[in-house]
This record gives sequence, C-alpha cells and structure tokens, in this order.
Amino acid sequence: MKKIFLISAILVALVSFGAKAALEKKPDFSVDMDAKLPPYEVMLKKFVDDNKVVDRKYDYHWDIGNVFDNVFRMTIDYYGQTEKRVKNIHEDDLFVMLSTIPPEYYQYIGPYLHTVPNMPEKILNMPGIKETKNQFPKRIAKELEGIEDLEFVSPYLYYVLMPESWPDYRKTMEKMPLPSTKAKVKHDPEFFKKVNALVPDEMFYPGASKQDKITQSDLRTLEPTQNSPLTSADVKAFIGTLDKVNKFTKDLKIYDRINTAGRLIDMWEKEQGSGMQVSLLKDLVNPCQRLVQKVKYAGLERDFSKLINADGFDIEGWAYTCDKTVKAYRVSMLTRSIMAGILMYKQGVYDALRDIGGVRIGNLQRETVEAILAMYRAPMNDVLETRKNRSELRRKIIDNNRFIGNAPILVLY
Repeated sequence: MKKIFLISAILVALVSFGAKAALEKKPDFSVDMDAKLPPYEVMLKKFVDDNKVVDRKYDYHWDIGNVFDNVFRMTIDYYGQTEKRVKNIHEDDLFVMLSTIPPEYYQYIGPYLHTVPNMPEKILNMPGIKETKNQFPKRIAKELEGIEDLEFVSPYLYYVLMPESWPDYRKTMEKMPLPSTKAKVKHDPEFFKKVNALVPDEMFYPGASKQDKITQSDLRTLEPTQNSPLTSADVKAFIGTLDKVNKFTKDLKIYDRINTAGRLIDMWEKEQGSGMQVSLLKDLVNPCQRLVQKVKYAGLERDFSKLINADGFDIEGWAYTCDKTVKAYRVSMLTRSIMAGILMYKQGVYDALRDIGGVRIGNLQRETVEAILAMYRAPMNDVLETRKNRSELRRKIIDNNRFIGNAPILVLY
C-alpha cells in the first residue's frame, strides 16, 4: 500500500503544473457564481495577450490561414538552436518523490527518465537511477516471461513488466475477512404478517395500479439553494436539461469561450490567493456551479438560461440542483473499497505518508483527498431521492462521456 501511494503521488505532482505552495489549512471548494471579477477583455489582455512570446496572427486553430509567419519562424528557429535549458517548476518535487520510492522500483522508472528531453542531470545521476540507463528490468511479471523480443519494448511501458501491475499478484495478497452477516434478531413471523397487512405485496407486482397519493418527492423545489432538500421531481427535471446543455457547449466557439473564461478565473483566483493548487479540484467538487460561473463570465448567461428555463430552472437554481444530484449519485454508487479508502484517510492512516515528500507535496495530496471527501458528501435524503432516477441519470452521464458541459463528472467505482 505504501509503495502504491508513493508512486501515485508522483503522478499527482506532475499534473499540478503552475501550482504554488499552500498553507496548511482546510481547502475551500466553494464557488461564488456572482464573484466580482475584472472585465473579461481586461483579464484576457493581462493573462494571455501580454504574455505572448510572439503574435500568432490568428485566434482559432481552424482559422489559421495558409501563410507561415516569418517572425514566428525566426522565433522557433532561435529556440531550436539555443542550448539554454529552462528549469521546470516541478523538478525539485520530482526529485523529492523519486527519493521516497523504494530502490527496487527504479528499474521500471529510470530507463524512461533517461529518454525524456531536458530531464535534469541531478535526477539522472541519482544513485539507483543512474545505473538504469539502457538497462532492461530484471524483475518481470510471470505473465510476460518467455515472450520473444520482450527486451525491445519501449521504456515507457516498463511499468507493465512490474509484477504488481497484474491481477494475479493482487490475488495472492492477504484478504480482509468478510464481516459476519448473521442476523442479530431472530425472524418474527407475527411482525411480518403485520407488515404485509400494512403494505400488501400486490402493490409492487408488475402492472400494479399507480398510487394517486402525492408526496413531497413528487413536488419541485421552488427556489433551490445550496442546502435545500432535493426531490425526485427536481432530479427528473435536471435530467431533462442534460442533452440541451451538452449540445449548447459542443459548439466550438462557445466551448472555447467557456474554457478561456475558466482559465482566466483560475489565474485570477491564484493571484488573489484563493485558488487551488490544482484548479480542476473545484470543477470536480462543484462542477455545475463552476460551469455557471464560467458561463456568466463568458457573457453567455442569457443563451444558457434559455435552455433551462423551459424546465423550470433559473441559472443558479439549476447549478445547485445539478451539484446536489451529482454528489448524491456519487454516494449512491460507492463501493466498499472506495469507502474503506475514505475512512482510512479520515482516521489519519495516510498522514505520515502525506508529509514524506515535503510541505508542498503534502499540502497538494491533502488538498486532493479533501476534494474527494467533498465530492462524496451528500445528505441521506438527497441520496434516496436520486436513487429513484439513478438508472436514467447514469445513462445520461455515460452518454455524455461523464461531462456536463465542460465540467467533469468523476465517479469512482
């Protein structure tokens, strides 16, 4: 478990390009959909136009033209001929994380590192990494033993040779004993007779007549808020908007403007000190509130509202209903293994491993796991109401590649 955690930590560090060290505090994943931001054009000039190395003379790659710009050609010629190396912001983090990995795993990592352009010398000369240059791993999974010309496989795929990558290796690990499922209370026939009298089996037979009684579950929430209870009718209405929202955001110009708005918001929040080390975390925790924030900032609020007004939503009510539905859906799909991992983190099992890579990496890992905890936090009422429509909701999410607009709907199974 320790080895797997350390290897995964490297991947987390590598995807957090541009992150700054954070204070040891509880991450805030809330989204202010009406945040007072500088004008879109001002932010675009500040963070994009003023930071261009060269004017590309075009805005979109599908409208690039057919004349190669001479200034751009001279610029790339200059960078191609210079020997000066620009230090990557995560070099030190990668060095620290490699130092924490058990040396027996260097044989799967080192050969690939020696093929990466601009890899820093201090990493390539690390004891254990230096000796792996052009070396084929000696510890091979039994499933791959005897394969002809296996030594010619790309170093990029050496991790596949590791026995731990194969299912049979995990099957040999000691399994946790299953808890006893023996009933704590003896079967009472008289009790079930009373239950059957109150709720006859015939009410649940195929073709049974629908009950006319209207419950709160059948009613819409008039003005949804962050903490208002979710109903089955809310979930059904939200599902009805998914195809329209995704069709709207698939337009290339709209998609590009929303993505650009998101990048500008991320850069502004980091400049103000309120951003995440990994900007995507807010999108994972509250995907729809974040989407609406981008839509508003991109100047597309009126067009977006037209899509959802027919289903009885205003833009903020849709965002709250969407996020509550997504979180409840995630909770309803929780497996025992994911639940065990969440409980182990909350109990402090991983605290020592979190801090082994230093303060910045430790805060990054902490922020990431706190985001997962927030993704799977939903009231029981919301979960029960969402379960009534779970099959249709799951089909819609899968049909749209687990995205709502450009917001990722991550569900761990």
